[in-house]
Amino acid sequence: MNRIADRIVNLYSSKNRRWITQLLLLLPALVLMGIVYLGGLLIFGRYSFDIYENGKLVRGWEWDAYRAFLSDPYYWKLIGTTFRVAFKVTLWSLLLAYPLAYCIAGLKKTGMKQLLLLLTFLPLLVSAVVRSYGWQLLLSKQGFMNWLFIRLGITDEGFSMIYNETGVVVALVHIFLPFMVFPILNVLSQSDASLKAAAQDLGAGSWRTFLTITLPLSARGIASGVQIVFTLCLTAFTTPQLIGGGRVMTLPVFIYQRTLDTNWPMAAVASMFLLISSIIVSLLVNKGAEMLMFRRSRKGGQAYG
Repeated sequence: MNRIADRIVNLYSSKNRRWITQLLLLLPALVLMGIVYLGGLLIFGRYSFDIYENGKLVRGWEWDAYRAFLSDPYYWKLIGTTFRVAFKVTLWSLLLAYPLAYCIAGLKKTGMKQLLLLLTFLPLLVSAVVRSYGWQLLLSKQGFMNWLFIRLGITDEGFSMIYNETGVVVALVHIFLPFMVFPILNVLSQSDASLKAAAQDLGAGSWRTFLTITLPLSARGIASGVQIVFTLCLTAFTTPQLIGGGRVMTLPVFIYQRTLDTNWPMAAVASMFLLISSIIVSLLVNKGAEMLMFRRSRKGGQAYG
């Protein structure tokens, strides 16, 4: 009895009480994630072993859906389209977001900085459906962009910029650009300005200061932005469905169609593949950023050692 009493007293000591309090604060989120997220994954994973025959779902434990998904060239073409679109959107978002974040971080006038921040994050206040329909109006054959190109003499008949991959990429870049700007801007705003001043005092020009100081210091922000945008692109459904018009088939659109067809095993397999791919890409990007930061720290240590 004394041992039990001692254990109870130790359990409620100040150190353990702090740990228990933290666990209780995390408990609602952990329960929600466990039931909604992990529970949903387990149920969907279970469906991947069922059999879809003659338009009917047959319960079982078979690998037919996995074999069909991994052996059919059509599905690999589907995977290639999904990753190609995600790569293009991530690359263009990075090329547009970095100069914008660099400009905002360097502004001294608070009013101008707030205005640019508002314009950058304004698309997040509008639904993705509304934004996609807006891009349909802009990019259609009778839309504003083609009207402008015809007026400028660039083309006589206009370009086809919807129901194809180009239109999907343009719309997704506009939608996901703020998610690339924010992490880069956060890192650039927290960087030590004295490092750039020291580099310039030592004779480094603007480009060399940027390449040796600013860009490596912002690697963590770039990695975070790439992770967010690439993952969001892999799972984007509304914009590819509306702008693509069924002609740009990505994995999320395919999963939606197979779910409507009650072909849940194939939808589950595609979902599991998409989830695992997103995790692998995020880990690789994070590892690359860590290696870049480690190499930079080693060079810095050698320089000052």
